[in-house]
Amino acid sequence: MLMNRHLDITRMTSGTNRKLLQRELRKWLARYTFTHFVTLSSNHQSFSYQWMKQQLREWDARVNHSLNGRRWQKRPDERLVWFAFPEKLTTNPHWHLLVAVDDRAETPARAARLADFPIYGNRHWMNLCYQGSFDAQRIESKGIIEYATKVSANPAYLERFVLSREFMNI
Repeated sequence: MLMNRHLDITRMTSGTNRKLLQRELRKWLARYTFTHFVTLSSNHQSFSYQWMKQQLREWDARVNHSLNGRRWQKRPDERLVWFAFPEKLTTNPHWHLLVAVDDRAETPARAARLADFPIYGNRHWMNLCYQGSFDAQRIESKGIIEYATKVSANPAYLERFVLSREFMNI
C-alpha cells in the first residue's frame, strides 16, 4: 500500500478521491529531506512512457555508479533516493524528480562526488537523451512538492510515478 494502510488506491476513481490521494501523497513526501529538484526532459514528442521509464532506470544506474563507484549495486544504503513524476506524456514527456542526496559523506572523495551530483546527472541524461535537457536545483522550499505532483491526481498519471527503490535488486 502506498501511504496509509486504510487508503485503498483501487477505489480512488472519482476526482474527489484522486485529490485526496494527491494530498496524502504530498503529506507523505513532506516527511523526506529532499535536497534537489531535477527535471529530465526528452524534448521529443514520440517517446513513450515505457521508453522514458527505461531511460530513467539507466540514468539512475549511471549516476549511482558515478557517485558510489563500480560496486554501487552492493551499497543500497548509499544510493540516491528519489521520486519521479511524469508529465506531458503525449506532447513533451519529462520527469520531475524530488531527490535526496546524502550530504553526510564518510570521506572527502565521496563528499566531492556528491557535491558534483548535478554534473553527473546532466552528463548521463544528455548521453541517454541527447536532444533532451537536464535541470537540477537545490530545494529551498517544500512548495516544490506541490509543483512536482501537480498532475498526480490526473487518472493518466495517478499510478505512473516511480520510486528509486523500484530499480533496486535487494
